[in-house]
Amino acid sequence: MPRLRLIWVGLLMVGLGALATAQDNSQPGAVPAPAFGQNAPVLNPENPPVSGIDEPGLEMKKASRSFISPAIQVGETVDSNENSQLNYSHVQPVSFVLGAFDLQKFWPQTDVFLEYLGGGAFQVQPTYDVKQIQALGFEGITRWRTGFLEVRDAFNYLPQGAFDLSTTEGLPGYGIALGVGTGEGVPGIMRFGGGNDEVGDISRLANTAVANVVQAISPRAAFTILGAYGNAHFYDNCQTGSGSQPVTCLINSDETSVEGGYARLVSRRDQLAVVYAYQLFRFPYNTGGEVYNQVFNIRWSRTISGRMRLVVGLGPQYTSLKFGVIQNSWSLAGRALFSYRFERTSLALSWIKYTSSGLGYYAGANTQTARLSIRRPLGRAYDLTAFLGYTRNERLQSPTATDYDFGNDNEGTAGVILRRHLGRTYDLFAAYMFNDAAFDVPSGAPSCTGIGCGNTEVRHRGTVGLEWHPKPSRIE
Repeated sequence: MPRLRLIWVGLLMVGLGALATAQDNSQPGAVPAPAFGQNAPVLNPENPPVSGIDEPGLEMKKASRSFISPAIQVGETVDSNENSQLNYSHVQPVSFVLGAFDLQKFWPQTDVFLEYLGGGAFQVQPTYDVKQIQALGFEGITRWRTGFLEVRDAFNYLPQGAFDLSTTEGLPGYGIALGVGTGEGVPGIMRFGGGNDEVGDISRLANTAVANVVQAISPRAAFTILGAYGNAHFYDNCQTGSGSQPVTCLINSDETSVEGGYARLVSRRDQLAVVYAYQLFRFPYNTGGEVYNQVFNIRWSRTISGRMRLVVGLGPQYTSLKFGVIQNSWSLAGRALFSYRFERTSLALSWIKYTSSGLGYYAGANTQTARLSIRRPLGRAYDLTAFLGYTRNERLQSPTATDYDFGNDNEGTAGVILRRHLGRTYDLFAAYMFNDAAFDVPSGAPSCTGIGCGNTEVRHRGTVGLEWHPKPSRIE
């Protein structure tokens, strides 16, 4: 009998211990076993599927708390060609005031980011003129156990001749409203033009919307689906000739793109992917009609410890021009991206060949761009950014009676921006930017005398300014 009691006491103690362990594991903060997608290497933010769009990499997303963040920037620019005119040089000052308001909000499975950017530039010489910028950006991402859905939209009204500091990350805010860091995707998607996208002082209303779905099917493989739509509309875009008749006009355009891909990890650091995309460019029918483009890419990427990433993609594209008659052609599309983060210096090098909407000058263009950028802190108080770039645009279609008679465009850019941190809430900055665009004489037009025929556009800009960005305010 004593032995039986001892057995029952032992069983009772084991049961109470198991119950206590179960209760302890059910306490708040205990993490259930995740599905493979939550920890899958193919969904690692540092090495996303190479068949989709790259991660934005915005600085504010490093935080894990919700907050709002305002910023104000004032400055003065001395510009040698403020309206980006051909064969023109006249130094004149331009003052500007810009403001930004950013919000980020986190939920257990969803993140939302909003940004508004607005302001104006004030030109005194040769005549007084005010130009405004308005931009609104949205990014949202929702996750499930084996994938996520990401939606992005950038809507902006820009007078290109006055606001292009975004090419050197010089504007206040985080860049969402202007589409900075929206990724690459298939060459051509979300790239409505090349170079600086400058069209003088003509105002442009543009919108780009993207939806991206990533679905992991194993810890090593994932499918990606992407849809994008963008348009560009130019205001007061025609120059008049004799009798006040329009003779040359910038070309409005829109682009619809659908992309599907499959990516697979072949090792801890290497990915292989196949991607197919269908693109449709549409222009006013009297200037260009429609351009259909089908792209196939094979891609490879290598990532090392979050410090180095190399992406190479190459493949054929089949282009159909529908403007009165149908013209078909084959060409090559691809890209190469290399980035490396040293202990104190970040370096990025890129080359992309794709079909673009044509800058407003052309009804579609074959575009190649190359860019080198370097960022480095100089001590605790200074940050330095420098870049070099080159773009070539080859028009797809012959000019019509109403669009600009431009030949191929070759553009070189260079810039440097230096920031001096004044405490935690102020930055003093100075920037210099250079542009040199040259237009070839169109083939088959040796007597061309229209705008852009063999002409060049050279522009120097020096800017100094002050930026105020107080400590972000937490929201719950």
